[in-house]
Parts: sequence; C-alpha cells; structure tokens
Amino acid sequence: MIESLMARHPKGVVDGAIVSWEQLATHLVSIIGESGFNSLYARSVFLAQSTFPWLVASSPLPQTDGRFVELRISFEGQTPVQVSEANSLLLIIGSM
Repeated sequence: MIESLMARHPKGVVDGAIVSWEQLATHLVSIIGESGFNSLYARSVFLAQSTFPWLVASSPLPQTDGRFVELRISFEGQTPVQVSEANSLLLIIGSM
C-alpha cells in the first residue's frame, strides 16, 4: 500500500515521500495534536536511523512550514530505491 501511494507522485520519489508525510501530518494533527504528531515523527526517524543512518533527525521545535525540510535533504542525497525503502520504514514505524 505504501509503495502504491508513493508511485502516484509523478514528480519523483522524494516529492512523493514528502507529500505523503504532509498528508499524514494533516490527518494525524487533527486527531493527536501537533505535539503528538511531532513525537510520533521523531520516534519514527530515530528508530529508522539504525537502518538508514543518513536520515537526519528533525528539529525539536514544532514546525508547520517546512516541517519535513530535514527529511527532504536526507532523501535528496540518496538513490530512489534508498528513498523508497527508508520512507516505507518510516511510515511502517509510524503506524506501530
């Protein structure tokens, strides 16, 4: 399901991953609040770093504009396959 969501973004795998996270943030913030989402996202990045050490942890300050800047920077230095695998892991961890 995650792969099919990312495949819907013709601009590329990085843009698709960021759009997926922006959409997820919009939905989850309405349910668990900004701080709840930030905690969930930070946990996902932290746990995924053991597999993908090039993932940059997000700033501890809440950001609504540019929330995923660090994620985009981390992804832009990787191959499309690495981005897909890392983003899939992030989303899987986030759903646990």
